[in-house]
Amino acid sequence: MKVLVQKYGGSSVVTTEALKNVARLVVETKRRGYAVVVVVSAMGDTTNNLVQVARQLSAKPSRRELDALLATGEMVSMSLLAIAINECGERAVSLNAAQCGIFTNDVHSNARILEVQPARLRAHLENGEIVVVAGFQGATSNGDLTTLGRGGSDTTAVALAAALNAEQCEIYTDVNGVWTADPLVVPGAHHLKELGAVEMQELAWTGAKVLKAEAVEFASTNSVSIVVRSTFQAGRETWVHPPACAAQTFRPRRAEVAGVAGRKDVIRITLNATDFGNGCAELIFDLIRDFDLILGATGSTSEPVDILISDREIVNSAAFASDLRKRFGQRVALTDRLGLVSIVGFGLGTRPAFFLSASRLLRQANIPVMKSFTTRESLCFVVAANQVDEGVLLMHDAFIQTQPVSQLSRI
Repeated sequence: MKVLVQKYGGSSVVTTEALKNVARLVVETKRRGYAVVVVVSAMGDTTNNLVQVARQLSAKPSRRELDALLATGEMVSMSLLAIAINECGERAVSLNAAQCGIFTNDVHSNARILEVQPARLRAHLENGEIVVVAGFQGATSNGDLTTLGRGGSDTTAVALAAALNAEQCEIYTDVNGVWTADPLVVPGAHHLKELGAVEMQELAWTGAKVLKAEAVEFASTNSVSIVVRSTFQAGRETWVHPPACAAQTFRPRRAEVAGVAGRKDVIRITLNATDFGNGCAELIFDLIRDFDLILGATGSTSEPVDILISDREIVNSAAFASDLRKRFGQRVALTDRLGLVSIVGFGLGTRPAFFLSASRLLRQANIPVMKSFTTRESLCFVVAANQVDEGVLLMHDAFIQTQPVSQLSRI
């Protein structure tokens, strides 16, 4: 049995006509001889709209109840798509996360998948049915619903592809693959025909929206190949290869810079080193334990200590800031409306010359850098959120547009 997992994002299922189009694509795949599992996101802006409704009732809604609410968006999509597929003449069955055997930890709003028990999925596939799965969600061992964070449907799809030993995982979205930067920000961005999972994971983590970083990590760990395609425009696509496939796939030399990314969801928490060492750190990390940590505590005995987090899973940023002030008073400072400009490439974080050049370019462009740091694969600069796009365009012009075309993995 050749299994194929497909994931369709919210823009792909936003209307009934869009659902009919997806149903036709799924049926075509089935009739090419594959056993098909389809993972769907909520329709359009459903998730954002549900969050807004919850905020009208409470400034700080229970994360457990918020998960129970948000999970309904994907369940609406899965049921409607199953109906549309049945109407096309194939048999389809819709399953939520618990029915699929997707079990997570109990971190509500940002859960991690611990285990997938695919026995029921396999039974439906062996019976010739197309299985339509609600993405973005899981279940704890005691049956509570959880959600996997924004973009979590990607993680659902990759996890199922790994558990079912699928041929590949196809991510269908509103863009035709991965680019060296967001084409809406950088009109001269290049399409990438293929990319290693290491670079893709770093691009996703530093702001590229086409894939969730955790999904790429899951694919890398479980040797799942991902292909990113447009639901609406055939042609270009991007293959993301796990490390085991890299030697067979890549050219002898990778481009020094794979891409430039920006994100605008950064919050900076600052406290002095004395308070950090006197117990504040533990209390702060307890407060932010369910959120995405961008950078852990950095500083020294003579300098302020910084912690960078994402505000994506914070339902009400104002309420979060108020809570921080109530607990710590003037000992802790919070700066929001920050962003990250990042340059990503294999081993790039070990090359001081690139870091020096990027820092100088930002300074010359009058883009103040509030903090900078490196990972092995990236150079990252914290700037005001309203200057992120300018910084991304600048870095792309300097480090990618100047590369020889032969060194760029693109069509």
